[in-house]
Amino acid sequence: MTTCRRGAPAKNRFIEWQKDALASATVVGSFAYEGEDAVALTATPTSRLRNYCQINAKAIIVSGTANAVTTAGREKELAYQIAKRSKEMKRDMEKQMTGNNASSAGTAATTGRRSAGFEAWITTNGLYGGTAGATDGADGGYTAAGTVTAATDGSSSNLVTFTEARLKSVIALCWAAGGQPSTLMVGPWNKRAVSAFSGITTKYSDFGNNPANPGSLAIVAAADKQEWALAA
Repeated sequence: MTTCRRGAPAKNRFIEWQKDALASATVVGSFAYEGEDAVALTATPTSRLRNYCQINAKAIIVSGTANAVTTAGREKELAYQIAKRSKEMKRDMEKQMTGNNASSAGTAATTGRRSAGFEAWITTNGLYGGTAGATDGADGGYTAAGTVTAATDGSSSNLVTFTEARLKSVIALCWAAGGQPSTLMVGPWNKRAVSAFSGITTKYSDFGNNPANPGSLAIVAAADKQEWALAA
């Protein structure tokens, strides 16, 4: 969450933006003859998208006595609880941002607004390994209220292994759609898999640069840091 690019503060309960796409490149699509009359193209309208602002809250109640007495390991109970709950809320927000969550307008009385997570916005650049029933979230369409659906994962019996070939396939899809991915986010299980990919970095020998044993040979082959940015 700390590496997300921050935009201007929202001025409404939801934010909106326009989605557009370039026409497919062709050899003779815009070819014209000398002296030919210009013919107006039929423009494709843009899509108006939105995502709802979500409220996260954690209430803290500390009695005056508990905050005034001397406690073991901390000076003020209220300050400790605020710091702890703030870290918990940031973890919640990061999981919500990167997760497969549909958006919701909510209701004023009973249900809070829900912001769609990153996975729900993936349309053309997704790879589910050919599992039956899997669909991208935003490919499911938008409702009249402007909400977006969550992606449908394949069945648990058809899960696929995260491989370098599948990663390259998604990178190729992103490139063909005009994207330039530069960051990879994985969980702890797939972190071990991606660090073993042959193309993650060039393996080389670095003589004399091993802090544990100066003058010895260090083999460098794994990526240990990933950063990401999410922007509409």
